[in-house]
Amino acid sequence: MGILPSSCMQNRILLKAVARILLSADQTPDQIVLRSSETLGRRWQWLRPLVLRYLKTFAGDTRPRLRDVIHFDHGWRRAKAKYGSEITVVKWQTPRQTMRPVSAARAWRLPEIESPAALAEWLMLDLTDLLWFTDLKGLEAKGCPPRTSHYHYIVQAKRSGGLRSIEAPRQRLKALQRQVLSQILEQIPPYPAAHGFVRERSIQTFVSPHLHKSVVLPMDLENFFPSFIGARVQTFFRILGYPETVANHLGGICTNATPRDVWTRAA
Repeated sequence: MGILPSSCMQNRILLKAVARILLSADQTPDQIVLRSSETLGRRWQWLRPLVLRYLKTFAGDTRPRLRDVIHFDHGWRRAKAKYGSEITVVKWQTPRQTMRPVSAARAWRLPEIESPAALAEWLMLDLTDLLWFTDLKGLEAKGCPPRTSHYHYIVQAKRSGGLRSIEAPRQRLKALQRQVLSQILEQIPPYPAAHGFVRERSIQTFVSPHLHKSVVLPMDLENFFPSFIGARVQTFFRILGYPETVANHLGGICTNATPRDVWTRAA
């Protein structure tokens, strides 16, 4: 005899099912309500108000994360408390997650990659290899002893004092990062004030506008590259329009001391 899931687990399963519909359907109230009603087998009265609050909460261009959609509103809990086990999933759907770039990114020539399997194919990897490279759950580092790292680690002394940690990607990961750089990140127009690691720009193009000025204020950002944690990079790829699962894996490839020419574009 199988073990029945707890009510808490059942609620989370239902929440995930509805949240995926909210994220995948055309972002119009009628379409979202229709898809949600198909999933729940009934056009509940509380659905449309919930959908309208969802659209208002996430009115920006950037695709929200699944967990943010799950927790954004208490209307679901009120409906579940009122109707209890009457609310259930009667039609399991695996909605297709399509590209949803922000307005500024719609004109950029970015490859359409809408699932981890499609990303693995684009990178010419098996899906298991993609999971190994991105290691989103940190399982490689938790091994005992830790499994082989994808990076070489070097410690250098800074001229200003202190130490700098250099983490250089090994050959296979570096090739994946180069592909992301050339086919995704280099399709993004660089900010006009950016000169580092930008083609046809250099220290000379950076300095020339400041020549012969009476006052020049030099500034540097402390620990700039290490400050870009995985979550920030994943958000960047979601801004480009990639579904959350794809953005997470792209962020996994580029996170943890990605070469500086890659990071400049992401920053």
